[in-house]
Amino acid sequence: MKSKKLLISLGLAIVLAVAFALPACNGEPEEYWYTPEGEKILFEIDTIGGRSNDIGVMLVEDLQDFGLDVQQQVLDSGTFYQYLYEPNLGGMEAFVSSEGPSPDPWGDWIWMMLTDPENWGYLWNPTWYNDERYNELYIDNFLAQNMSAKQEILFEMQEILAEDLPVVFLIRDDFIAVHRTDNWGNWFNEMGGYVTWINEHSIREVTQLGDETQLRLGALTSMDNLNMDQNAMTYTHIGCLYLYLVYEAPIFYAKVDEDLSAAYDFVPKLATGYSISHEDDGEGGQNQVWTINLREGVKWHDYDTSGKNFTADDAVYSMKYVWDRWSVDRPINWTAVEANDWEILPEHVLVTKTGDYQIQWRFIEGWHQNEDFFVHSSWANTRGVVPKHIFDAEGAPEDPMSWTGNYIGTGPYKVKEFVADDYLLLERFDDYWGKDVPEVGLPEAEQVLFKVYTGSGPLFLALEAGEIDCTVGETAPFAKVDEYEANPDLEVDVVNDLGIYYLGFNLHPDMGYEPLQDVVLRQAIAQAIDKQDIIDVALGGYGETADSWAYNESPNHKDDLPNSDYDPTAAETLLLDAGYTKHA
Repeated sequence: MKSKKLLISLGLAIVLAVAFALPACNGEPEEYWYTPEGEKILFEIDTIGGRSNDIGVMLVEDLQDFGLDVQQQVLDSGTFYQYLYEPNLGGMEAFVSSEGPSPDPWGDWIWMMLTDPENWGYLWNPTWYNDERYNELYIDNFLAQNMSAKQEILFEMQEILAEDLPVVFLIRDDFIAVHRTDNWGNWFNEMGGYVTWINEHSIREVTQLGDETQLRLGALTSMDNLNMDQNAMTYTHIGCLYLYLVYEAPIFYAKVDEDLSAAYDFVPKLATGYSISHEDDGEGGQNQVWTINLREGVKWHDYDTSGKNFTADDAVYSMKYVWDRWSVDRPINWTAVEANDWEILPEHVLVTKTGDYQIQWRFIEGWHQNEDFFVHSSWANTRGVVPKHIFDAEGAPEDPMSWTGNYIGTGPYKVKEFVADDYLLLERFDDYWGKDVPEVGLPEAEQVLFKVYTGSGPLFLALEAGEIDCTVGETAPFAKVDEYEANPDLEVDVVNDLGIYYLGFNLHPDMGYEPLQDVVLRQAIAQAIDKQDIIDVALGGYGETADSWAYNESPNHKDDLPNSDYDPTAAETLLLDAGYTKHA
């Protein structure tokens, strides 16, 4: 644990309590900022409860001290997320939110967050920011032919965002991971904690310490159903883990701790190996061909009744008909898609069976993938392969994504019980293929229970009482660290979290707050925010400042980005030079 984390004191707790109870305790500013046209700058920053609310309190205080008439509004989560992903509704002027990019190259999807809202990123651009050069670089990043080219592209993307500031990156909090030590051991703590959406390793590898055979995990959010709606499923930690443990993808997420380079390793799951070749496409170009060898002897959960093993037929069916197809790093005939008004049909997905346990992906000219790592930035390790003999059977739903029964996969666990927003109970599949593979193995936990709680308070009370063994993606309260470290039944470890908090602006040309369309004002706002103070007070010192979607320890992080340092004097000069005035 970092030494500064031990310095949480009563004084800090008092400062925090006062700051949160009285966010405007310094009184009204004597002077406010006005636009060059004489309009007083007045807007709201929306937050939801929890950590974003705590960050919002301090953020608003900084901007009020600077002379901006800014207020905070706390929204219920339903309203907040509706406005967040439909900014054309005009529901928010500015907001505090967070995203968890994950290590490179898995985090490539995050750069879509600020792409053209009416094209590539229409569901993921809560700011309505649109920069033509940035949009081009988003595509180029996915198609970079080597790691050096990729790095140069990401550096330029970070520079554009740091200059234009559709969002102000704030902080990345530390994850205070806590687990019980009385029932299970050998937890693996990586970015985001012992159990998170990219860390299935703890569940697979924990070792039994006593007689308990059920691993009990607590979470705050669950899924409405277990349908193979991939996008909705991956919005929650439980949903992601369900896809990895019940269904399986071609490869594992690698085990990553402080060395992010491990994320680039090829770790076989249903795919055992691959090779890359090129072929003429018949039109003067070349297709890049990835030949994927698949694992043999893999049983579906219903093997006793169906007698079916996993084969290439299941992989091809899943990739063509079940997987969400919209992503530029997938084997798609993009020329045909463009001619088809960008509607992707199964025949556009260039996946073919070349043997009972072999498939090929074809990437057309102009869309060849980076050969420095296996194609897995957003799909080959997150998308579960489903059984064709069930999903394509007579009487099955026309839309495979709406399947509501027979949750049959190849993973180490089967679905035993599920009650939406209450619990998901998985039972070990003892015929799992991994039992015969030394580096994989059969999990020791015979059952895994995901229990949903109504808030972080009840969640951690359950952990303290021994009702659960660990939390799923939820960091412990920093004020509890000393108490937890003194408890012999608990172990505390601190790692970097996956989430990056940011202040976003609604830049919709018609629905946004007009003064915030001025990049100079956004640059001044960025320099008027004391990020380190937010970390010290709102997070108890558990965190680091952020200035990009790329993590600080990533080789793809661009150092010395502009507008990232706390400098209210420079911020004031910026506004004055641009014709803004400050007066009572």
